[in-house]
Amino acid sequence: MYDFRLAEVAEWIVSRDARTVAVQLPEGLKVHAQNIACDLRERTGADILILGDPCYGACDYAPSFSRYADALVQFGHAEIPSMASPANILFVEVFIDVDVSALLERALPVLRDRVGLLTTVQHVPQLPKIMDWLASHGKEVRIGRGDARIKFEGQVLGCNISSVDPIVKDVDQFLYVGSGDFHPLMVAIESDKPVLVLDPLMNEVRDMEDLKERILRQRHAAIVRAESARHFLILVSTKVGQERLELARRLKDLAEENDRSAEIVLLEEIHPDRLLPYQADAYVSTACPRIAVDDYLRYPKPILTPVEMEIVLGLKKWSDYSLDSIQG
Repeated sequence: MYDFRLAEVAEWIVSRDARTVAVQLPEGLKVHAQNIACDLRERTGADILILGDPCYGACDYAPSFSRYADALVQFGHAEIPSMASPANILFVEVFIDVDVSALLERALPVLRDRVGLLTTVQHVPQLPKIMDWLASHGKEVRIGRGDARIKFEGQVLGCNISSVDPIVKDVDQFLYVGSGDFHPLMVAIESDKPVLVLDPLMNEVRDMEDLKERILRQRHAAIVRAESARHFLILVSTKVGQERLELARRLKDLAEENDRSAEIVLLEEIHPDRLLPYQADAYVSTACPRIAVDDYLRYPKPILTPVEMEIVLGLKKWSDYSLDSIQG
């Protein structure tokens, strides 16, 4: 099902004359790490090291690899064009070859006339075929190009859905091809358009409206819980593509200008247990936008996004609400 493009990877390793190579994979692909390492050793003669820590995206490559290896290969993510990375790092998109025609047939009765097509990097090569299929069934299809954080047309990230922006006024509905709910959830909230998910791994078609309403209620509840907060802990990720220290400093200034207090805490991995030593009434995450939404129930105190903190401080209204994003 997965195409790891190992011949291309091996050619790159040999061309760099890399003798020791670190490989990094997201959680869902780690089960393939040993086979990949074995294959690359045979093809290149290089020593292959597997990095076992969590990996959430191209924003999360391990800078420390250079202590152990000549090069790093990160599988599963497209490079982020706006994020400079060293020449001895290779990002390998891992594409999934799966037939979605049956799912398209199931989706057809609820698809509107003008459809915006979106996906994650795994399914990018399928977009032209899906677009042709939809067009042959009478649909007007649009695919947008995102900002400098996005490599492919129609691609969305958990922190950036700018591929929506150029086409949002020209479509009645978005069709997201991929697994998981966070990416299409962002699209549903930010675009205020219906979003249908075509999930090849779960073999299902689902609508995002109920989840959208549930998450918005959750986020509103988090804001209400934090309204009485006097002291904020502002969390900054030290991951290379997530660090937003200047934003954290601005939020700290806003807190103090509005008779609150705040401390900035830098962490490699943001986790509830790592916050236990610190006193706070609420947390504000400037790291991956998913943390405050996906992990909300894991935290003993309200965990907010930057926009939500501004609502708590009375600087914005609930009607101004939007999910956090990292722009390119």
